[in-house]
Amino acid sequence: MRDAGHHVEVVAPEGSGTWMNGLNEGLDMHPTPPFSRHLNRGTANRWARGKSFDVLWIRDRADLAFAGHASQALGAALIMQQAMQIPSAKNAPWHVRRYRRVDAWVCGLEHLRRECLERTPLEADQCHVLPLPLDDRWFTTPSLDRHQAQTALGLHLSDDTLLVGTVGRLDPGKGQQTAVRALAMLPKHVHWLFVGNNTVNNGIDERAALEALSHDLGVAERVHFLAAREDVLPVYDALDAFGMTSHAETIGTVTLEAMARKVPVLGTDAGGTSELLAEGRGLLCSPRNPEALAAAVRSMMSEEPGVLNARTEHGRLYAERCRPGHLIPAWEELIGGVVESRRKA
Repeated sequence: MRDAGHHVEVVAPEGSGTWMNGLNEGLDMHPTPPFSRHLNRGTANRWARGKSFDVLWIRDRADLAFAGHASQALGAALIMQQAMQIPSAKNAPWHVRRYRRVDAWVCGLEHLRRECLERTPLEADQCHVLPLPLDDRWFTTPSLDRHQAQTALGLHLSDDTLLVGTVGRLDPGKGQQTAVRALAMLPKHVHWLFVGNNTVNNGIDERAALEALSHDLGVAERVHFLAAREDVLPVYDALDAFGMTSHAETIGTVTLEAMARKVPVLGTDAGGTSELLAEGRGLLCSPRNPEALAAAVRSMMSEEPGVLNARTEHGRLYAERCRPGHLIPAWEELIGGVVESRRKA
């Protein structure tokens, strides 16, 4: 939005990932005010004093109370960009007050919009579907040769190896153990790469659990681990297929990244993955089902090259909708509409 000519300021906890990314992008950064649910109104009024914004844009439902008061104090439109699922109905009186202050609620997928309408007081004309953005580099960076990419990652695999991979934190809910169990049912030339670190602060060493399971099933030499890394483009270029194994992923940015890099995708038929891979953009299988995942890998392995290429091209075209050149005009239209409505109110 800044590159499109808008003035953007970011309010985030000092030292957080958002804070550091904003600094790296040269944005105007302000530390989060010290608010709590008991002090939101007064803190919001003090924070808004002397400020002038047309739009307050948030991404966490936990910020709704504060942002609602702040947008009223500023006379600004309030836009919420939903990043997580809504697990239960929000129909208490305080929910109604908070959601009533929202001018536009933006969902990354249609299934999230349906969920929002079912579980919140929001009306249909408040809920909009706009995909999550992917930087142009996902589309414009030349692909590495598969073996060149594998070597760059420190993987030394034989020419006949078929490498399936996942990217993301290691966590019981992400289904990596299902992937290891599926691998044990597949031919020996199939390997699996996990790129990511353990989930922080949940007390579970999932990597250790995955390593132990790999040894127990006799596939330890076919399972590879890499720590989380900033530059994951070579990871996708190294893969023959990408596996989204989560039990229920909200959206799955990594799935979109794989599609943008034209990597065949195998995914669980749950959450946002079902929508992303619909209409032949990928192969779906039931979650928590190693037999079904193994069958999906075998199905992909047996596909004619023309069929596989058509599938990945279909996925790439879908991911194109996430490029800034497509999204910025849609966001500007949405923002312009809510600001104009606010001014007329």
